[in-house]
Amino acid sequence: MDAVAGTYDYRADPVLGEALAYWRSKRGSRSMPARRDIDPVEMPKLLPHIQLIDIMPDGRSRYRLVGTLLVKAYGRDYTGKYAGELYDGKRGQSIVEHHRAVCVAGQPAFVRSRYITEKDADLIANRLYLPLSDNDLDVNMILAVLTLNYGTMAPAPGEWGAAKFTAADVEMVDAD
Repeated sequence: MDAVAGTYDYRADPVLGEALAYWRSKRGSRSMPARRDIDPVEMPKLLPHIQLIDIMPDGRSRYRLVGTLLVKAYGRDYTGKYAGELYDGKRGQSIVEHHRAVCVAGQPAFVRSRYITEKDADLIANRLYLPLSDNDLDVNMILAVLTLNYGTMAPAPGEWGAAKFTAADVEMVDAD
């Protein structure tokens, strides 16, 4: 994990680490928890950082819920949108591939992506994709949790949505 600004310990991140611990606690002896196991009341600090992503029967992914921090960072609410229609080119393709990798593996993934905003601010998005399954076999939803790190410029609301994607690293996470 060093193509995007060096290594990053997502387990030590106060948001991502808490999200992974919560997911593991809800999983129990299964390979992954179901959506019905996830209770927003139990994770109020995480809510601004989350996305609930439906995996459709045709394999496409659609954003069911987008946290307020992410709406502010993107400058718009993309609830109800399909991942592949949000962005063209490398950025859109990368998002679709990350969702697909989680579905195929049936295990969490940590993704660290770098963007350069329209104002040349360096932005790094740290994402933890946590699979959910109603039958403990097929991923039908992803609980995604994101944190953002900014480079040399302070963030301006909404500037992430127009940012240029530069690179991403993906690490599959040991479910245990």
